[in-house]
Parts: sequence; structure tokens; C-alpha cells
Amino acid sequence: MAFPVTIEKLIIGGQGLGHLPDGKVVLVPGVLPEEEVVVASVDSKKSFVQARLVDVVKPSSLRTEPPCPYYGKCGGCDFQYVHPAHQAELKNRILQEQLHRSGFGSRYPSFLQPPLPAAGSFRYRQRIRLHVDQSGRPGFLRHQSHQVEPITSCLLARPELNDALSFLVSGPSWRKIASLVDEIELLLSPEDEKVVVIFHLSRKTRPAEKKIFREIAAGHELIKSVLVFAAGAGMIDSLPGRQCGPEKPLLLFSLPLPDGNLRMTVEPGGFSQVNLEQNENLIGLLRDWAMVNKTGRVLDLFCGMGNFSLPLAGSVGSVTGMDLQRSAIRSAVRNAEINAITNCAFSQNSSLEGVRQLAENGEKFDLVLLDPPRQGCAEVIAFLPALAAAQILYISCDPATLCRDLLLLEKQGYLIEKMKMVDMFPQTHHLETIVSLKVSLVG
Repeated sequence: MAFPVTIEKLIIGGQGLGHLPDGKVVLVPGVLPEEEVVVASVDSKKSFVQARLVDVVKPSSLRTEPPCPYYGKCGGCDFQYVHPAHQAELKNRILQEQLHRSGFGSRYPSFLQPPLPAAGSFRYRQRIRLHVDQSGRPGFLRHQSHQVEPITSCLLARPELNDALSFLVSGPSWRKIASLVDEIELLLSPEDEKVVVIFHLSRKTRPAEKKIFREIAAGHELIKSVLVFAAGAGMIDSLPGRQCGPEKPLLLFSLPLPDGNLRMTVEPGGFSQVNLEQNENLIGLLRDWAMVNKTGRVLDLFCGMGNFSLPLAGSVGSVTGMDLQRSAIRSAVRNAEINAITNCAFSQNSSLEGVRQLAENGEKFDLVLLDPPRQGCAEVIAFLPALAAAQILYISCDPATLCRDLLLLEKQGYLIEKMKMVDMFPQTHHLETIVSLKVSLVG
């Protein structure tokens, strides 16, 4: 059954919210505030109706025609119908809505700064992960489905990734091994403009198949290396490209700083931000907001490969970084060595165990960096006051868990000083937020 709805606002997840005549909430994707639309019920819950868009009767001036031929079928890029010039502001309003729902409604205007939009809306992703269907066609999963939507290119991917994908699937080698491949990852190494290809296979390779993967690795100058993983066996092959030696493949990039570039590396499969330009802008914000002097001590509880802590190292006394991923710590140590940075100590540890040990040992810090995964870091917050840090800088990719953790931090004596939404993921509803908190001098 279809029914008309006027969309009032967007909420977390990018869905539009409206009301039925009886007051029941309707949630529908693909709409904009103040639009008059026709929707059809997909699922009726006790407190809301989940609906799908049938027709836009009165479109918003912010609406545009999605340029991607896979829009509406591929499960990604759910904000392509929003004009790029307005996406950051809409995401900022989604963040505001979450702040309001979480109890910050009367206060957030005092600390929420204007958003930081991305300069480029397309061709920014440095990595993509594709599934392979039963016909050997790579693509992305459809929305809320395990069905693959085959693609030949992605508008969000850097051109090098699309070129590599075209090479992989157009040659005779692909047809010989496609039935083995469950997933393909394409990772750009920006510094040398080459691509690392990771194949995830359903089983180990036979000798003839291994030869084919060698041919793929050497088949195009764009390919830096090919890594082959088999189900239940981990990595079974690391094959260099035609212009690369047998050394371990690394993704290379630079971070520009006022006093020179940092040379950075990350192992394939390790975490790094997908949008290099916005990552640089985020690091610039972090450096500007950090209130720590030349003798100050910095703790980075989710340090990864040193993306935030190493750019700070030159202006502080020391950095202590920890991360649970072994490859991330290897990369952080390597990056410190490459840049002759000697005041950083990185160790493999969980954030919870690490902060507990630091608190028990009486360690004190001036600044704590928190860049947790999507689920946030509620479990570590109770230990932070013992570290006596005057400032916390929190970087989040999930507004809901961010707001939850900010409330917990306030209970521990920290006040929100400023907050900014960074549009790290144009054409999607996802957003990044950086928050500065300072310790309260009262109580």
C-alpha cells in the first residue's frame, strides 16, 4: 500500500523521517527534507514504518540526478541523489539531530563548528573491495542483500583502481581463475601510483592456477603486487609485479606538514583512511587543536600505523601509541624509523588493557588521542581520568557511538570544547567527526 508523506528531516543512517496521519513515524531512504513523496511500506514495527520510495511529488532543490549507472542497484553511494555542494551541510544536520537526541540539544550550537566539505566528490577512494558472483563477474553487494551487482568501474574509486580492474577482468587469465575467486581487493599506493591486488579464493591454488596469478602480477605495469589468500589457509602467495622486487609489498603515501612531508607506509590489509585529501585536512585540524607543548606527553590509544600520532611527534615531547593489530604496529614503527622520529614508542596491545596498565602504573599524559572503530570506546573511558590528560581529541566515524562516549566522558569530568564534521565519504551518508574535550576545572 502506497501513501503520501512529507519528509521532515534526515536522521542517522541517511534516512528521511516523516509521520503518518495517526502520528506514526515513517523512515524512508533516498529522500530530502521538505520533499513531498509517495512511499510504500516495507516493514511495520511497533513505533515506526520502514518504507521505500515510490515517487517524488515535490522534489527538493537539493536533489540531483545520480551520475552512476549502478545507482539504486549497488548498495553503496546512497547520497548520489544529493547535489554535492549540499552533502556536507546535510550530514552536519544529521550530526546535529543525533546530538539533539542524545541530550546535547541546547548546547551543541556553542561547540559545533561549520562542516569541512570535500574538495572532490568522486574518484577519491584509495581502496575498493569487490565480490565475485557465480558467473565470475566482480561487483558490489546490493542494498541489504548478498546478491552481487556486477560493475565495470566505480565512480568513487581512483582512476588507477578502475584501470587495474579493467585489466584484470578483460583478459583470458581471469576466465581461467574467476570460479576460484570470492572477493578482490584493489589498493592504491599513492606515492608510486601502483595497485596492490588481493585475491580471496575459495580454496588453495593448484600449480597451473598459481602460474596464472603470476601472469596477472606481471601482466600490467600498474600492478605492484598480487597477494593470494585461500579460505582457511591465510595468505598462500605474494607475487611481485613486473617492476617490483621480492620485498614485502607496502602502500606508500606522504603527509604534507609545515616543516616537510612525512613518508608513510601501510601493509596491504592494514587500515588507512580511504580519502587521502580529507585525511590530510583532518590531520591539519588535529595539529591545530592539539594543546600540548614541546615537553608534552601524548597517548594514542588506537594508533594504527601512526596516522595521527606521527604528525604530532615533531611538536611534542613524546608519543606512546598502541593498537591491537600487529601489522599496524609494524607499520607505525617502520614509519617512525623512515622519518627519523625517535620520540615515539609503539606497542601491540588492546586499548582497554593498555589504558588499564598505564593507569595502574601511574603514568600521566597531556593529550589523549581516541580514534576507535565504529563501536566506539566506552570500555576505556573510566580509566582516562587517572591519566590526568588536560585534553582529549576524539575522532569518530559513527555519530551514535560518539554521542554515547561523549556523555560518558562528561561524567568523567571532560567538557566538549569544539566539534567539526569532516566529509570523508562524499556520495554516502557516512561522516567523520573530530571533537576536542578539555578537563573541567570544577569538581
